[in-house]
Amino acid sequence: MSNFKLNKILLFLLSVFLMNSCEDVIDVKLNNIEPQIVIEATLYNQLQPATVIITKTTNFFDTLTLNTVSGAEVLISDNKGNNVTVEETDSAGIYQANYFGKTGTTYTLTVKTEGKIYTAQAEMKPPIKIDSLTSKFRTNPLPFQQEGYEITCYINDSINYNEYAKLDIYKNQRRSHEIYLFEDTYTDGNQYEYKFYNETFQVGDTAVALVLSCDKDVYEYLYTYAEITSDTFRDSGTPYNPTSNISNGALGYFGVFSLTGSFLIVK
Repeated sequence: MSNFKLNKILLFLLSVFLMNSCEDVIDVKLNNIEPQIVIEATLYNQLQPATVIITKTTNFFDTLTLNTVSGAEVLISDNKGNNVTVEETDSAGIYQANYFGKTGTTYTLTVKTEGKIYTAQAEMKPPIKIDSLTSKFRTNPLPFQQEGYEITCYINDSINYNEYAKLDIYKNQRRSHEIYLFEDTYTDGNQYEYKFYNETFQVGDTAVALVLSCDKDVYEYLYTYAEITSDTFRDSGTPYNPTSNISNGALGYFGVFSLTGSFLIVK
């Protein structure tokens, strides 16, 4: 047999060996974690009904399945002796009531499901006043920004009173998924310019800004949630759960908000 043919046979056998070696199955065993209850509850002073969404966490390979919790008993009560039952809607795991909160009132959420009771408490703070909403064309946008108009919300902060808020910005009736937060540690009693830096508007677009005032515990939940979900903080450390204000080991939060809003059409 010629050396040429022998070399070809050896190369063929070597390639078959390498292919078979690459087909070894690596068995990665992931631990099954006991599902945890997740409660996302919101109460507003106007516009939106009280809403409670109850689900359970799922394992790594079950991320396409939404594990909703039906049949729960959900109650919202206040420190004045009033209470309302939040009934489950036609959508499993979603509970709603045509109920609105009042400034200065403390509300308690009680959820009874699967033999356990979960509670949370939050106070409805006074709404934060919006002075005005303006738009300005970006002359030198940053690399992640589009060319167009930036919206600025001017907030009038109350003096000698700690204020916390979440801000929502809508572009043509579609809310941004960015989390914008405000607290007045360095702006007490002053007007504050809040720029929605990740949003770009064009001429003719409608911008709606909502300022959702909340208590400190709700703000801390939103802040820690933003830390672990935003691009800025995602790779900065070990993942952890946001600071929930719900008892008995539940994930999620009970958010009580008083809101104010303003809108403009970009010209």
